[in-house]
Amino acid sequence: MKLIITCLYFFSGLQYNRKKFYILEYEGGIHLEDLNQLIADNLKEIRRSKALSLEQTSSLTSISKSMLSQLERGEVNPTISTVYKLSLGLKVPVTAFTAPKPTPFSQTSKAEVSPLVSDDGRYRLYPVFSFRDGQDFEIFDFEFDEGGQMAGNRQMAGTREFITVYSGQLTLIFKDREYVLEAGDSAAYNAFDDYIYKNTGKGMITACIVVHYPN
Repeated sequence: MKLIITCLYFFSGLQYNRKKFYILEYEGGIHLEDLNQLIADNLKEIRRSKALSLEQTSSLTSISKSMLSQLERGEVNPTISTVYKLSLGLKVPVTAFTAPKPTPFSQTSKAEVSPLVSDDGRYRLYPVFSFRDGQDFEIFDFEFDEGGQMAGNRQMAGTREFITVYSGQLTLIFKDREYVLEAGDSAAYNAFDDYIYKNTGKGMITACIVVHYPN
């Protein structure tokens, strides 16, 4: 796995590893962003842009007002389930809550990225570039251990995923059809359909995923 800043998002059974990441400012300085505070700031901005009160946001997301207040103050460590509720209720990609403010130049080290990890630890997703205004795609690097399987959550209509496998054998399962990808293979598919990722080879899969959202 060789790419960097979160599949936060689309997959069931994922949660944050408590780490921090760096954003390299244009002037050359390094600014350390805490993930909780980043989510807090983005949540406040998204809510403001939609002119929603805490009560309205609570109704849309099924998250209590008190929890929303804590989230906006950066006082709690949100689970992927909580962020996914925010995403669905506010109709934005999950990574809209994790994207730092854009700078003329940014650089991320994988060692400092907060990956999303499946409950069994076999699936690790590293967001390289996250969704933000004016950028309707995301790039993720991921590792998938031998024998692992992960069901994708259906995304908004029109969302497409593009995947390139670097190593291993990945089988994509769509209802009654299966597609096997080997190292060097690429594929594109609808991310709003039901599908499953499965490691059907020997050893770990490494791959890059690009997610493109409809305008």
